[in-house]
Amino acid sequence: MKKKSYYKLNDEPEVLSGFSRTLAEIEWLLLVLVLFYLVVGGVADDIKPILIFASCIFAVLVIVFQYLNFFHDAKEWKIAFQTWIMIFFVSWMIWYTGKLQSPLFNLFLLPVIASALTLGKLVTLLEVCLICMIFAYLNYDLYGENAFSSLQESSELLMLFFPMLLVAYISTMLAADIQAGFNKLKAISETDDLTKLFNRRSIKDLSEKLLKQAERHDWDVAVLMIDADNLKEINDRLGHDAGNLLLTNLAQCLTSVLRDADFAARYGGDEFVVLLSDCDKENAIIVADRIIKEFKQTQVRYQGVNIPLSASIGVSCYPKHGRTIEALLEKSDQAMYFSKRQGHSLVTLYREELTV
Repeated sequence: MKKKSYYKLNDEPEVLSGFSRTLAEIEWLLLVLVLFYLVVGGVADDIKPILIFASCIFAVLVIVFQYLNFFHDAKEWKIAFQTWIMIFFVSWMIWYTGKLQSPLFNLFLLPVIASALTLGKLVTLLEVCLICMIFAYLNYDLYGENAFSSLQESSELLMLFFPMLLVAYISTMLAADIQAGFNKLKAISETDDLTKLFNRRSIKDLSEKLLKQAERHDWDVAVLMIDADNLKEINDRLGHDAGNLLLTNLAQCLTSVLRDADFAARYGGDEFVVLLSDCDKENAIIVADRIIKEFKQTQVRYQGVNIPLSASIGVSCYPKHGRTIEALLEKSDQAMYFSKRQGHSLVTLYREELTV
């Protein structure tokens, strides 16, 4: 298992749901500000129906994307689409309320900030480019062919656009700092300090995703419980540093054998768990034998003493031996202890008589 070194906030369902709820509040704030201006801003009576109609359409879109069941789950594309809708809504409003002189012009900052904090630099850059094009078009509509010929007129347009660009830049930098902190905390919470594999806490989340995929695609999933045969002996004879060296080499052997789609985790002490995606029992036994072979071929020396790598492995398979990770771990653990009772470096596939 080769670990990813970078995680996206938007890959986390809970974080993405939080972004989506915040975006809904921003959208309602945008709508309230527009309606407040329609009431107190002195908008012409013949223009108000057009703006109210656009506000009603915007409110309907917010309800559809935020509250109806078929768009209930938060998705990155959904947040991006909503920010683009906000840009077009603001553009429509300022077109009828003074264009470049419209007091609603700064409302462009809301979708820019939302995009910078949730969608990253690329999407934010595209949105800023779109707003820049809108600025240029409004300027052309106001001054015609002379819109960009005068230095004064061009500088005024840049001064209008510069705060937008500055806010986008600061927001994306802030989001990058949040992302870096998130990656550091996630790596600490998910990985074992010694072996750099996933830790026990991560197994539940990883297995839930893997078993859902297996159910959806009608896959088999194999669970391997691996227990070092000689850690206690090495710790007693050579010390805990030698024992740690043994564990780190076991972990390195696992990562060298497994595919990118598989997961390896330190379950605790000298036990490891391996999740094999789209793998039936026959292939699971082959992989387990390959792991045993890799252990035997690895040479580890500590202070001039050879440390043999040896482990007992138990195998259970989804859905034959269970449909939950708890059941599969229990069955593979029973198979592993049967291997351990029979000797070193053995692999056992779970069967009913082991439970008896």
